[in-house]
Amino acid sequence: MVRYKNEIALKTLGKRIKAERLKLGLEIEDLAAMTGFSYNTISNIENGYETYVTYFIEVCFALGVHPKYIMDEEFNLKPRFPLPASRLEKSRLTNRIKALIDAGYFKNERLASDVTEKLSSDHNLDFESKNVSVILVRFVKSTVLKITKVGNRNLYSKR
Repeated sequence: MVRYKNEIALKTLGKRIKAERLKLGLEIEDLAAMTGFSYNTISNIENGYETYVTYFIEVCFALGVHPKYIMDEEFNLKPRFPLPASRLEKSRLTNRIKALIDAGYFKNERLASDVTEKLSSDHNLDFESKNVSVILVRFVKSTVLKITKVGNRNLYSKR
């Protein structure tokens, strides 16, 4: 897989850092001495090359500007890709199960099929029960729910 970088944003931020440095009458070597980074690191940041966030922050501090000032730029604020419908539905399902947990639904042990029926009736949804099972297992792994095995069935309840 090819590594992704937003070249437009990186170049924009690099130009803003360079403008701040020049406004202060500093050379790249000065900024390198103030940060402990190499000349090449500073030059790369200013030229829009990939960098670590901690380097970016430290360069901003050396310039006496808050990183959010440098970041205060008009960017196209949308994701690279739209959220797929299948992922959106799983996200909604997770939030609805979380609401059931918060409402005390899992005070009593529940099967995944119980949860599926509850969600289907409450929200008039049509989804696969295997998605509910996967989400319930995630809540078990995050120690929100516990699981009790009865034969080949899993019963879920609040920890």
